[in-house]
Amino acid sequence: MDKPAVLVVDDEPNVQETLATVLTIVGFKSHRAGNVEEALAVLAQERIDAISLDIRMPDPGGLERDGFALLKHLRTVPKYANVPVLLFTGVDLSEAETALAVKLRAKVFYKPQPYAEIIDELNRLLVVV
Repeated sequence: MDKPAVLVVDDEPNVQETLATVLTIVGFKSHRAGNVEEALAVLAQERIDAISLDIRMPDPGGLERDGFALLKHLRTVPKYANVPVLLFTGVDLSEAETALAVKLRAKVFYKPQPYAEIIDELNRLLVVV
């Protein structure tokens, strides 16, 4: 069986690169995107089993799309409606944002949370052998 594929969406290149590299080392296939537009392009081309998603990202298209906009979109697309999403953010979420994350079935991790905790959650969700 193919390795589970994880899309790392983060506008901070060092976080994106480090997390993707660590995921590859521990047995995942990793893809990277720096914004919503890049993430949508990867999702159109690759099989993705889980997503690590930053919330606050600039939108080069000027459409004000952030991680929550992508998450809402994913939950409306049958192919991605049940794909595990881990929100990985450096900003404290408001009560409304926390409620939205729960409603959209996304688990929140705060930077600089150890990558081991993200890997443990992905292993739990994707049952890597």
